[in-house]
Amino acid sequence: MQIRDRINWLVEPNNHNRWSRIYDFIMLIAIVVGILPLMFRTQNRIFWWFDLISGICFILDYILRWSTADYRLKKNNWQAFVIYPFTPMAIIDLLSILPMFNLLAPTFKVVRFSRLLKILRIFKVIRYFEPLEIVVAVIRRQSKILCTVLSLALFYIFITALIMFNAEEDINPETGKYLF
Repeated sequence: MQIRDRINWLVEPNNHNRWSRIYDFIMLIAIVVGILPLMFRTQNRIFWWFDLISGICFILDYILRWSTADYRLKKNNWQAFVIYPFTPMAIIDLLSILPMFNLLAPTFKVVRFSRLLKILRIFKVIRYFEPLEIVVAVIRRQSKILCTVLSLALFYIFITALIMFNAEEDINPETGKYLF
């Protein structure tokens, strides 16, 4: 078995493989540790280390996944390595790595907004948690029906808000009773 085969065997979620489950668990811990500092208003030194460690895990994960892109994209040539950075999960991975540059050089004003990009790390959980993969697959398959339900729900909320705000104008401010 080649090294790249073993890397792909490791990084792809596989419940039958003990080492792959350990890798998935480490990545889930890195995601939680990377999001943890967002829950606090002040930044302690320990949070800097949390960000650094989780950032290094994400960089290694991205490099390992990119090095085995041809397995995932089912292409046996260089095109897989060019296409991979433009896949949705690769973009999320790359954007979740960006906040690490703020750690290394906090004087960059442009990179300060990258703290908000840490929230994208939550989407990485989908890759490592099988029940969420099932939910995403259902959403993809039933997207038309779900969009229809969402439209009806938003329409209902809009109409209800209009009724409530218009009814508010019909109340006498002095007595608190309806005018009609």
